[in-house]
Amino acid sequence: MIAPYAIEIRRDIHMNPEIAFQEVRTTQLVKKELLSLGAGIQEIGLETGCIGIICGKKPGKGKVIGIRCDMDALPMQDLCGKTWSSQNDGVAHTCGHDAHTAALLGAAKALMQLRDQFSGAVKLIFQPAEEGMRGAAVVVQKGGMENPHVDLMVCMHNTPMYKLGQIAVASGQIMAASDRFSIKFTGKSAHGSRPVEGKNTLLALSHTVLGLHEIVSNEVKSKDQAVVNTCVANGGTVSNIIPDTAILQGTVRTLDSDVRNTVESSLHRVTEHAAALCGCTAEITYRRGCPPVCNDPEVTELVRKAAEKVVDDGACIELAPLLGGEDFSVYTSVNPKTCLYRLGVARDSIEDEPQLHNSRFDFNDDAMPYAIASYIQIVLDING
Repeated sequence: MIAPYAIEIRRDIHMNPEIAFQEVRTTQLVKKELLSLGAGIQEIGLETGCIGIICGKKPGKGKVIGIRCDMDALPMQDLCGKTWSSQNDGVAHTCGHDAHTAALLGAAKALMQLRDQFSGAVKLIFQPAEEGMRGAAVVVQKGGMENPHVDLMVCMHNTPMYKLGQIAVASGQIMAASDRFSIKFTGKSAHGSRPVEGKNTLLALSHTVLGLHEIVSNEVKSKDQAVVNTCVANGGTVSNIIPDTAILQGTVRTLDSDVRNTVESSLHRVTEHAAALCGCTAEITYRRGCPPVCNDPEVTELVRKAAEKVVDDGACIELAPLLGGEDFSVYTSVNPKTCLYRLGVARDSIEDEPQLHNSRFDFNDDAMPYAIASYIQIVLDING
């Protein structure tokens, strides 16, 4: 049975989570399983992560289909309370990458048994370091999309935002560009009782926070989704001294490139004016992360038709865009024929379900058959 095989692996990985670029044990497990199944492994010099290859035996050229899963965990506690809870203190699979890895191994096991039913090849891309959005770039830089060149690529991500038995898919921009900023304010220290003698960086920081949170409502069209959020504020050491420096950090999420440019420009303007208002200066570091995930219409339609064969009638639904980031978008730089889709895992009420990156989240193993079947059906529909 394929699903029990994958569930056993999933729970093993869940018990032994590893953060980005440290997925040594997980990589060893994946390679061992691929070799035992008879699949090939493409060595490209990855320190963690690996690429498996399965060639179909059916006559015909076929396409090279890439299927990507992410492998890394998060640096947080596991509070799911299961017997397979994390044994590594402060590390947990709270985004379900354990299930993504196991599902792709389950699909590999099935596809090895079905090779006479499809032509072409399947590239199984077990990617490290999705969290922090650095792993995809490493895979691309080391040639993971070549030899053979990937003609099209798909990726499944689980979500408790949809119910068990649902698959959500849509074309176009479905996840956001993920940018970060850090602002250092410099002023003049003084005693808290004599503010006129200083230049208060915390006041400049406070004005900036308020201004940044008004950018979206004032400068972004209502039809365009965007987020500017301040998440870290540091300054001062004692309650009666005005600090001469302060630090503000946060994130910007946008779906549209023009909106991205507008928000970045506005962030600089708001910050500089707020600092000047308080007699301070501001040093702004703005780092652009991965671009938005944009699903190709043609590949999306292929995924949609495959999903409709896997789930019940009406359970293949339209995917709503999210402002979360995903480095799956990096693969588009090599081949824009990509599609990321979502697998529902919510057991009962979506509102009561622990969401991704929640310490109590644990993948719903009842969703494993849908995950595996979706991969298999995509391959058979395209190359069968």
